Amino acid sequence: MSGYAEQQLSPRDLITEDDIADDYDYVICGGGLAGLVLASRLSTANYKVLVLEAGMSGDEIADRINTPSGAFYASIVGTDYDWKDTTVPQPHLNNRTISWPHGKILGGSTAMNAMYVVRPASNELDAWESIIAPEDSDAAQKWGWDEMFSAMKRSENFTAPRDDVVSIGHIQWDANAYGSGGPLSVSYPGITLEWVGNWTSSLSAAGVPPLANPNNGEVLGGFVTASTINPTNWTRSSSRSAYISPLPPSSNLHILPEATVTRLNFRTEAISEGWVADAVEFAKDADSTRRTVRVNKEVILSAGVVGSPKILMLSGFGPKEVLSNADVTLVEDVPGIGQRLQDHPVASVVWKSNLETAGDIHNSRSAFANSSEFKSFINDAIAYVNLTSIFGSAGASAFQQQIQSSFDNSSATISQLRSSDVMEGYKTIYQILSEDFMNAGGPQVELLMSLVGTGEISVQAALQHPFSVGRLWIQSPDPFQKVLIDPGYLTHFADIITLRQGIKFIQGLGNILASNATGAPLIGEQLSPGPEVTSDQDIEAWLRGSVSSQFHPSSSCGMMPRDQGGVVDSKLKVYGAANVRVVDTSVFPFDFAAHLASVTFGLAEQASLIIQEESFTVPSSGVRSIIYCTLSRLITTTTIIVGLLLGNMWL
Repeated sequence: MSGYAEQQLSPRDLITEDDIADDYDYVICGGGLAGLVLASRLSTANYKVLVLEAGMSGDEIADRINTPSGAFYASIVGTDYDWKDTTVPQPHLNNRTISWPHGKILGGSTAMNAMYVVRPASNELDAWESIIAPEDSDAAQKWGWDEMFSAMKRSENFTAPRDDVVSIGHIQWDANAYGSGGPLSVSYPGITLEWVGNWTSSLSAAGVPPLANPNNGEVLGGFVTASTINPTNWTRSSSRSAYISPLPPSSNLHILPEATVTRLNFRTEAISEGWVADAVEFAKDADSTRRTVRVNKEVILSAGVVGSPKILMLSGFGPKEVLSNADVTLVEDVPGIGQRLQDHPVASVVWKSNLETAGDIHNSRSAFANSSEFKSFINDAIAYVNLTSIFGSAGASAFQQQIQSSFDNSSATISQLRSSDVMEGYKTIYQILSEDFMNAGGPQVELLMSLVGTGEISVQAALQHPFSVGRLWIQSPDPFQKVLIDPGYLTHFADIITLRQGIKFIQGLGNILASNATGAPLIGEQLSPGPEVTSDQDIEAWLRGSVSSQFHPSSSCGMMPRDQGGVVDSKLKVYGAANVRVVDTSVFPFDFAAHLASVTFGLAEQASLIIQEESFTVPSSGVRSIIYCTLSRLITTTTIIVGLLLGNMWL
């Protein structure tokens, strides 16, 4: 199968506005990672599903998407397939605005990301469960490590790396850490480079041991991670190619690209379960006529960290002062919507390389450079280190105590967190980050080796558990106006200190690469920040002019108790809404020490089961909703049983 054939949808699934039905059981707002997982799972369970995706299909650039190395050499970042968002000026980054690319295309960011499969540590997911457990301890268990590990594996079909790749790259893995028979291909590139083989040995010399079993609940150590690559044809495995393209013909699923959700229509009176969304409004662009489609069961927001809170605010759900300032009529005051926004800030140390890089091969334009095996090569050598690795034992302890002792002051000076409920949630997260994770020696900085430059190698330091938080908000009722995004980078003193120590650690790693006791030096001159930038003050000054996003935003619709500023409950329902759920990275209560694709696939898999277990049915006017909810549960249970008996459910 060619890459294009794998990416392209059949005309049956990809509809135009003329083909749209009057109503659907589920309307999914956003055709990205989570949205397409849900579309696949719910439609194959015999529900009638519509996906509204603001971006284009991407069929016309399918080869560019499907080629893994295209993420570096033919990126769609900055094109019309990217939302091209930017932050507001960041005071702690020399008032710079920071680019926030994310996919505006079917498949979302899985059509443009770097394809890493890196799960959170087990204690991070268990901490998520503990946060939501007081609300519903049984439902909260779905978000702990054991169930989420199973859900992540349920999405996967793992293939071991080739023998030559293992030998050159010194790759270690355990197939039991991955799934088998799931839709998403997980494997390794068709080739690797000598640089990759030097990664874990160099880290060992710097005091960071290899991680023999990545993605199995532990994160600390150096490793070469798996990627979402299909080894049968060396193509990218995205949510679209994995979950949608293989589906058999069905009338249950409609996918409409170039359809921006402008708002949800709520009934004028709430019922006991909350406000009922009975229709979704959408339009192709600002100049097009807006249309509505009726909802029989639920609306699922899978529009991402920016899009999902935006849709809620445009629909009257959000902080009342934000909606008032934007001239949007308040339906439900949910102060946490758009708040506690987080991201992984990152900066890189760069040297001249004495070994061949992927960028060198790419620029050679050789036959090998044009081979599908080479084009499958992506950066996949990483490490996670804790405070002890970057501060030393005594320094780590003193730094942790400094963070803990500043708890009250930090909570009081985060001016963006205006609601007392949101403040309580911030305190909960602060305690988990400063005590539970640090006491356990949890990962604080990711080190990531990049080989895509020409004649150079770089190693990134990315902060994994920032204490800084931000927010995003709408400016007006216009759905086609950009939201304002303020991640609050480095507003907490601990973040720049941790990043500084990460850069110092990488510079020390560079000394090992430059000395290389077993042969010639692997690197030459340090190009950035430069050999003269070594003092704490100089490194911090350089960071303020260099830090960017690692493209891992989360938490703008956090799953937490409502009295802690939560937006969704343990079943992903928006507080105050009877039939609206959020299923995407915005629901994570804090940023994980991970790349977020794998855990988001697990989130979507879990959500598909939760939705089928107890789906809401929109009641007819004047009929008590409890009757319809009871009927809905009976119908749902019957559908699941019949589907299982017929082998028609993809569970």
